[in-house]
Amino acid sequence: MKLRIKKIKKKYIVLVLSAVLIAVTAFTLAYFTSSDEVTNRFMGVYPPEEKPVADITVTEIFEPPTEKSDEPFQKSVQIENNGNIDCYIRVRLEFSSSEVRDISWLSNDDDKDNEDAYINASEYRYSTLPDGWEYREEDGFYYYTEAVAPSDRTASLIKWVKTVFPDDDSIDTDEYDIYVYSEAVPADDEDGERMTYEEAWR
Repeated sequence: MKLRIKKIKKKYIVLVLSAVLIAVTAFTLAYFTSSDEVTNRFMGVYPPEEKPVADITVTEIFEPPTEKSDEPFQKSVQIENNGNIDCYIRVRLEFSSSEVRDISWLSNDDDKDNEDAYINASEYRYSTLPDGWEYREEDGFYYYTEAVAPSDRTASLIKWVKTVFPDDDSIDTDEYDIYVYSEAVPADDEDGERMTYEEAWR
């Protein structure tokens, strides 16, 4: 496109120089000024467009115990939108061992010592989840129902984990993992209309 503009401008210059023979200098200067302004306006109206990017990061405060313990430890899970468009986000939360999952308890309460807030990890998905979160049995994802703007985060899905190992050592493990996997899709359709989170994930 720029090459065509340069060619056109050269043609205009030739015309103006030819017109000097029959036109006053003031007219020639005005012609060049007008041409420059048109070129500048053209470049201003059509700037390079920024491509829409859906980019997310799992952000968490994770303070695991240094040894096997029944004490709660912090694992505050949120998802941050690092892209440049509003997004809907979903998360899968899994334990590396189903045995450990069944003896672990999750809480989203601010107070780690609030025993009533802990729910067995195998049942957490069916409990009253934090505001904004819903669980879908058909695909195993936790869905954040609100669109997340660029640089914003979801509410915490969990904040505390407590694993109570049996005294008989029937579950013999010193290490286990909690996997947090997340995905994002644009919150607006191709026409720029806002979708619900159900529509966005169809």
